[in-house]
Amino acid sequence: MNRAAAVMTLILLLCVITAQGIPIPGNQGRCKCIRPTTRLINPKYMRSLKYIPKGSHCVTTEIIVTMKNGKKLCVDPKAKWVKIIIEAKKGTKLH
Repeated sequence: MNRAAAVMTLILLLCVITAQGIPIPGNQGRCKCIRPTTRLINPKYMRSLKYIPKGSHCVTTEIIVTMKNGKKLCVDPKAKWVKIIIEAKKGTKLH
């Protein structure tokens, strides 16, 4: 192997090692809820509730409510009514 090929291989290897752990743009690597609402949502209009714990992708807990009409809303997990719904759903599967 000539010297140029060895140097190029070393540079590529360093790039691969450096790139590991860098978040991928798109759905991963950032919060999905930019401005969650505290507005009360009637549970009879909710289809599902998705709980996303905080992690490397986002420093806050996120809760996304899917309405029966298909619309998705981010809600504030600290809102009292959200805490009540989560407690009520503890016995059921959170989507």
